[in-house]
Amino acid sequence: MANNLGIVNSYFKKREPHLITFSSGGRNTQIDYLLLRQGDRRWWKDCKVIPGETVVTQHRLLVADIGFRNKLTKRERKCAPRIKWGNLKDGMIPLFKDRLISSNLFRLDGDSNQMWEAMETKITHVAKETLGVTTRKKGGHKESWWWNEVVQDKIKDKQESFRVFMSCTNAEERKGLREKYNRAKREVKKAVAEAKTTSL
Repeated sequence: MANNLGIVNSYFKKREPHLITFSSGGRNTQIDYLLLRQGDRRWWKDCKVIPGETVVTQHRLLVADIGFRNKLTKRERKCAPRIKWGNLKDGMIPLFKDRLISSNLFRLDGDSNQMWEAMETKITHVAKETLGVTTRKKGGHKESWWWNEVVQDKIKDKQESFRVFMSCTNAEERKGLREKYNRAKREVKKAVAEAKTTSL
C-alpha cells in the first residue's frame, strides 16, 4: 500500500491449477505473488501459473503478460552543442589566454561556490567565442568514416555469401559455401586494413 502496488495474480479469474504456486505432500497453496504499480494497471493483460513447469523444487512458474506502449513517431535525435576544445592549439592558445585575462576572470567576492561558478561561466563564454561550437545535429558513423566503395562491395559480397550459406541444407554444398564465406570475411578484413592505412 505504501508503494501503491497491486498483486497481479489476484486480478484475473483462473482455474485452481493456474493459481497454485506451491505443491507438496498433497497440500496446494498460493504463496508466490507478482507485484506491479497500480498506475500501470491498464498494461496488465494476464497472469497465471503454468502447472507443468517447475522453477525450483515444489514451486511452479508464475508468468504475466504485460503490454508496452510503442512510440508512434520517430523523433530526430539531437545532441547539445559542444565546445571545440580540439582547436585550442598553436596560435589559438595565446589568443584564448589574452581573452581570458581581459575578461576579468577572477572574482574575489562571495563564497567559493560563487567564485567557481563565475569563473566557469567566463571560461565557457570565452571558449565558445574563440574556439567555436559544434552543431546540434548528430554526425554520421564515426567508426566507419574510412569506408570506401571497395570496402562496401566486399561487405556486400560477405553478407550475400552468408545468406547463401545459411539457406543451404545440403551438407556437401555447405562445406564449399562455408569456405567461400570464410574467404569473403578474409577479403573484407584485408580491404578494411588497406582503407584505414590509406586514410591515415
